[in-house]
Amino acid sequence: MSGIPRTADFRVLGALEVVAGEHVLALGGPQLRVLLALLLAAGGRAVGVGTLVDELWGPHAPHDADRTVRTYVSRLRKSLQPAAGAAVIVTRAPGYALLLDPDLLDAGRFERLAAAGRAALGAGRPGEAAEQLAAALALWRGAAYDGFDETPSLRTEAHRLTELRDNALEDRIDADLERGLGRELVGELEALTAAHPDHERFWAQLMKALYRAGRQADALRTFRRARQLLLEEAGVEPSPLLTGIQRQILAHDTALLASADESGPLPAGTRALLDDGDLRTSRRHFEIAYERAERAGDANVLARAALGLSGLWVHEHRTATGVHQMRERLHHALSVVADDDSLALRLRVRQAGEADYRSGGHAEILALLEETRVAGDPVAHAEALSIAHHCLLGPEHGRLRQSLAWELIGESLRTGRRADRLMGLLWHTVDLFLAADPHAERRLVELEEALAERDNLAVGFAAAAMRVMLTIRSGRFEEAEKQAQACAELGDAAGDADAMGWYGAHLVAIRWFQGRLGELLPMLDELVHSSSLSTIDNSYFAARAVAAAVAGDRRKAASSLARLTGRDVAGVPRSSTWLVAMNGVAETAFRLGDAAAAAEVYALLSPYADLPIMASLAVACFGSAHYALGVASLAAGELDRAVWHLRTAVRHNLALGHWPAVTVSRARHAEALTLRDAPGDAAMADTELSAAHRDAWLMGMSLAR
Repeated sequence: MSGIPRTADFRVLGALEVVAGEHVLALGGPQLRVLLALLLAAGGRAVGVGTLVDELWGPHAPHDADRTVRTYVSRLRKSLQPAAGAAVIVTRAPGYALLLDPDLLDAGRFERLAAAGRAALGAGRPGEAAEQLAAALALWRGAAYDGFDETPSLRTEAHRLTELRDNALEDRIDADLERGLGRELVGELEALTAAHPDHERFWAQLMKALYRAGRQADALRTFRRARQLLLEEAGVEPSPLLTGIQRQILAHDTALLASADESGPLPAGTRALLDDGDLRTSRRHFEIAYERAERAGDANVLARAALGLSGLWVHEHRTATGVHQMRERLHHALSVVADDDSLALRLRVRQAGEADYRSGGHAEILALLEETRVAGDPVAHAEALSIAHHCLLGPEHGRLRQSLAWELIGESLRTGRRADRLMGLLWHTVDLFLAADPHAERRLVELEEALAERDNLAVGFAAAAMRVMLTIRSGRFEEAEKQAQACAELGDAAGDADAMGWYGAHLVAIRWFQGRLGELLPMLDELVHSSSLSTIDNSYFAARAVAAAVAGDRRKAASSLARLTGRDVAGVPRSSTWLVAMNGVAETAFRLGDAAAAAEVYALLSPYADLPIMASLAVACFGSAHYALGVASLAAGELDRAVWHLRTAVRHNLALGHWPAVTVSRARHAEALTLRDAPGDAAMADTELSAAHRDAWLMGMSLAR
């Protein structure tokens, strides 16, 4: 707490103001206002004097700028005296900090209310959510940090707050829709879609509101208008979020009219999870169902709700609190159902899958999979097949994963659940891509055709991510980046924890092949610590290590590599991104001249030389593993071996149709040939480098990496 009286109010959601009692304080000239805004935006963190000088004057700072900053701070302290006393701005290395209760800053109150509103919406309390979100939005008087467009860090902070405001507005409208509103929202949503034509969520909300208002034709015309704008402005088709609502309207789906409670939270959650793949909405309904069942002592509903809250994938809950709560609920549900109830088996399957995934193991889930085979419950067996598939993470399990996916497709005929068929097709598609099977795209088309019959947000998100990967492989980077953004929005709409992680993987692949990976270092510095990442995903440490090495920051590269590998490279957990992590270790070791790490990664990767380096559910591809083995060989000084691997990488990448990887492999092959300098190597290096430069130019790549 800062000791500032509650009558003080610092306002940045509009023009900068400080109100003490009933008076707006005179803050002084433009530079003093910029100084105060910078300290407010820092949120209590110290801002260095050098940073203040750069922000206040840029390259035109006076020679005595440091002293001038001290003078400004002194003046600002006097200006703020009626609101806060002399100790509001404190001297703290490397500069100054403004100590302020977050509730005295309108931006702090906005973020708190918006977060509480979204939490209430997720917990199935739309009335409470709408009230808190409306209160949050009412704090805005204009553009955030209005008038400070020329100050870079304030421009960035204003953009962040504006994004949060847009999210809060979308959440408030969702809350109003869940409360049963429709006609009342049409005017507001018409204005919002006109102001933000690229926000598909606003279009989706408008279509729902029009349909509820009895204006079905207008709702369909809205879809066509949104599609035309998206094609003209971004060159992309509408996401499944919009096409799904269009199909619901054409089918007169009563779910568009029903409120959350009309059919009960448990069936509503089941429909949202299995039919729609809407993970976020399903959690809201299952949360309500679980709480009601717990109060009523209804063991059956409680167990089903606990299973539903676990989600479609394994490890959907990634924060420590979320993992603990899910574990406790599964344990509680198992304690209240009969041992011979099929729900008990399904709960045990989910428990085993979650435990095995977090430990990187699979023994317990495979044992329970055998139990479901003889239990006679096709739903329990289908769930066990999908969960077991998700727990078999390392590249050594490829054949077993394919057999499980194939069995799941067959089992879906017994369960009659469309979600089981979609998951079987999805897993099989992923497996074929991971194995470099030439028919992988054929299976992806089959999956997309199944989704075209009726959308499923979660599975559609994964399919869209693979399409981004294929666009990157073809070297169409600009198109891939637009697709990646649309894919991330689809993942967010589905409530998928991997939305940001997969978007980051797409960007890393694009920038790596463009020769611009160093640009992503600030993003990777943040993303590597994101709580949305899987507990056993270490690929972002590898990406940051490579990006730092590319950017010339050898200290950060070495530190990231050490954090990734720990005592030795073999200790990196086998996950769905293990090959990507090893690829990053090889590249960083080469750039840092770390022969020991290169030798370790070579030994670990060698059994998988003929596989492509792919991330997670085939969402990003970095080309043949032979490339990483060649780079590791270069780092270890094994030139003959390097030449062989890199030549093989070119051939394998051609088979993958991965033109950027072909180009990078050719350039690195030429480098290895030049270093070896055996008879004929120079001519071959010239040929390879010429081809690499030609293809790089065609795709807009830089080979200076």
